[in-house]
Amino acid sequence: MGNKQWINNYIPEDELKEIQRALDDVEKNTSGEIIMSLRSKKTLLEKLYSHHELALKDFDTLGAANTRERTGIMIFIIFEERYYDIIADEGIYAKISDDVWNKMEKTLKEEFRKQNYSAGILALVKSMGDVLSREFPTRAGAVNDDEIDREIVIN
Repeated sequence: MGNKQWINNYIPEDELKEIQRALDDVEKNTSGEIIMSLRSKKTLLEKLYSHHELALKDFDTLGAANTRERTGIMIFIIFEERYYDIIADEGIYAKISDDVWNKMEKTLKEEFRKQNYSAGILALVKSMGDVLSREFPTRAGAVNDDEIDREIVIN
C-alpha cells in the first residue's frame, strides 16, 4: 500500500474489507455498480479543481460512466477536507429522487461527525443497495457482470 497507509487513520484494514464485502453484496442483487474514491487530501495539482470537479473527473476516469445501463455510482471522500460527494450516472439519476439521496447522506454526515467513518460508509452502501435492488434489480437469466474493477480506490 506504500504511501496509502493514511487510510488506516480513518478506516482500519479489516473494516475496509467489510466495506468491500458490502459493495460486493450490493452488486449481486442489482445491475447498479458502486465504486468509492478515497483521498486524504487534494494534491497540489488537484487544488486546481473544485471538490465537485475532482469528483466528476474520478467518476469518468474510474469508469463509473461506462456501464451499459448507465447505472454507475461513485462515493467520493476527501477525509482531511471533510468533503464527500455521491455522483450517479444518468440511468440512476433519472429514477432516484434527490430526497432519497438526501436521506442516505444524512446518516453518513451523522456518523462522520462522530468520526465513525466505517459505520457511515456501511450505512450508505446498505441504503444504496436497498434502493438499487428495488429500482435496478438483476434480471432473470441475465449475467450480472461486474463492469467496474476496483470498487475501492485509495488515492
